[in-house]
Amino acid sequence: MRHWLAGLSVVAAATTGAANAAPVNLNTWTAESYPAVSGFSPGIWTVAPDGSSVLQSVNGQPTLFYSDFSAQGTTVTGKIRVNQGAGDDDFIGFALGFNPGDSTNGAANYLLIDWKQVSQNFNFGAPSTSPGGVAPRGLAVSRVSGIPDADEFWQHANLNGTPAGSGLEELARGATLADVGWVEGQEYEFAFEFGPNNLVVRVDGVEQFDLVGAFGNGRMAFYNFSQAGVRYSAFEVDPGPFPTPAPGTLALIGVALLGLHLSRRRRA
Repeated sequence: MRHWLAGLSVVAAATTGAANAAPVNLNTWTAESYPAVSGFSPGIWTVAPDGSSVLQSVNGQPTLFYSDFSAQGTTVTGKIRVNQGAGDDDFIGFALGFNPGDSTNGAANYLLIDWKQVSQNFNFGAPSTSPGGVAPRGLAVSRVSGIPDADEFWQHANLNGTPAGSGLEELARGATLADVGWVEGQEYEFAFEFGPNNLVVRVDGVEQFDLVGAFGNGRMAFYNFSQAGVRYSAFEVDPGPFPTPAPGTLALIGVALLGLHLSRRRRA
């Protein structure tokens, strides 16, 4: 029995890795925007030469800037700020579990953490029969499924009988920022702990979300919608408390459990 436990401990240790935070080089990230809405343009993401920060400068359609690493099993920390004088009052935020091409992928399934400064009623006319609606201020986490239109991103709602598997479903609102908008010129530090079944998000050290569920793997991404002048900086990635099992790990655990079962049968 002791031998089996020792072997399983080695297997478990292999899934966690050493805790060595590493600065993120944003020069290796990629921009992707959702299909154009009338009057709106794709995002423009400009990375600093040293890769330590990126500025999104367009007041346009939903746009993302995604990492070259998978987000599950990590802790990611970094800062976000809407530059002083940028104007407007719309969405800034992040995505987790985003995969390249998800903006046109009917099977997309990722988490969106977005933050609206001011509640606002608007109709993007997508679909053309949409009545529009209110985007509430505050911080929220939602599940994105399929290819939401601009009104769904705006309202966190699935409108006008959109088929199942498409849309955006709000899961929770922030513990202290549910109805609090971001402030222009103020820098906020975000921390994300993300795993196959867990998501913890902190803002300036205060826990806003602690969710349990089934979450798909994919990249980390920065997200803007109808908001220019947003800067992301000083991001670091570290092995997190909710590891994704390494390839073959579950099989090794299964073999260990089978060996324990056979050993008990032999003793019986």
